[in-house]
Order: sequence, then C-alpha cells, then structure tokens
Amino acid sequence: MAVFVLAVSCVSNAGEAEDLFSQGNRAYVEGKYKTALSCYRQVMETQGISSSLLYNMANAYYHMKDVGNAVLYYERALYLDPGNEDIQANLHMARKDFGLVERESGKWERYFHFFNLNGWTWIASGALTVFSLIFLLRGMSQGAGRNRLIKAMSVVALCLFVVSGTGVALQYEKMDCGIVTAQGASLLVSPFDAASKSGAIKDGKMVKIEKTYKDYLLVEETTGETGWLKKKAVETVVPGGDLG
Repeated sequence: MAVFVLAVSCVSNAGEAEDLFSQGNRAYVEGKYKTALSCYRQVMETQGISSSLLYNMANAYYHMKDVGNAVLYYERALYLDPGNEDIQANLHMARKDFGLVERESGKWERYFHFFNLNGWTWIASGALTVFSLIFLLRGMSQGAGRNRLIKAMSVVALCLFVVSGTGVALQYEKMDCGIVTAQGASLLVSPFDAASKSGAIKDGKMVKIEKTYKDYLLVEETTGETGWLKKKAVETVVPGGDLG
C-alpha cells in the first residue's frame, strides 16, 4: 500500500509537522507501524486531520491486523475525500481480507457519495441562492424569449437543489454511523452489565447508532439486527464535528 504525501500549510509549526509526517512515512515503509502511527498522531495534534493523514493511519492499522481501526480510519478518510479511488479500493480490500460482509451500494447511491456533507451543503446553498435570484429577476424581465430562458434556468436550479438536498440527507445519516473497534464485542439485550448476550459482533463492522443510555449505545447492524454495545466498543465515523 502506498502512502500519501501531506501538504502542510505555512504556519509556525508546519515544518515540524512535515518532518513528523515524513518520519511516519519512513517508519511505515520500514514496517515500523507503531512508530509511524505515533508520528501521525503527533501531526494530527498539531495540524489537525486530512484525508491523506487518515489514509496513512488506516494503512498502518491494516498491516498491524487492527481490523476495527483500519476500517474506521479508511471510512474517516473517505468521508473527507469521497471520490478518492485509492481509499475506496483499500477499504474494500480490508473488508474482504478481514472477512467483513460489505453491503453493495446502489448505483444512484454511489453518485450521492461523491461529495461529503459539506460539499452537498454548499451545492444546495448555491442552487437555492441562484433559484432565489432568478425568481426575483423574473418580474424585471421582458420578452417571451428571455422569460423562457429564466424559467429553464429556474427549473435547473430547483432540480439541482433537490438533488443536493438528497445528498445532504444521505451524508447526514453517516453522522450516526460508527465502527466497532473492540475485539470480541457482544450485543446485549439491554443496557446493563448483567444483561444477556444476543450475539457477537465482529470488530470492523459498521453500525448505525440509534440511541444512547449511560455507557451503552443501541446499535443496528447492516443486517438489521439490533442490540446494546458499550460506548467504548464503538468509534463514530464523524466524531464530534472533527471531520465536519
């Protein structure tokens, strides 16, 4: 697996972050994955996140056979850069290698994952602004030809708003998605330590978080099975706005 090169902005500690990123890449190439992750985490603390940084961390976790974190960081990288084919390919390969059943996305659904939540929000805002301006201009325009043009433009803007609104809704659903990172986790029938187990859930599985109760989460698997998991067993794909 290749690693990405990080583009670091020109701030006071950018040089140090770039050095750490390069050190992490060298450690990764040498097979020192824990060292690589340590460097990448330091870059994250000083410079924040980027799709390339998360992707490299996912690769390191993959080689360490840390299924949950590998899938988690691929998903986080893909959230920031939805159209990146390298991230998509590695995520698919990781799931295949670790025996994780992957739900096939429909063709139309894949189109809506070309942009992330911010991207679709900007498109929707732009389309709504254009539609509003066109609506205001309709009263000032004269001539049948010009009116037809304005009407056609308003229809296009409205259609774009509807499409981008659908994209926003689909991406917003990902805000409630998490990846099981704990090994040997079990689904419980209720949110209590003494509750009976309803089944096991493999690390690396994606779940939808339905409800929170104290230290437990009610989750739903892609198969439709539901149960309670300890909070510490799951990491959200989009944590606390960090990837917004």
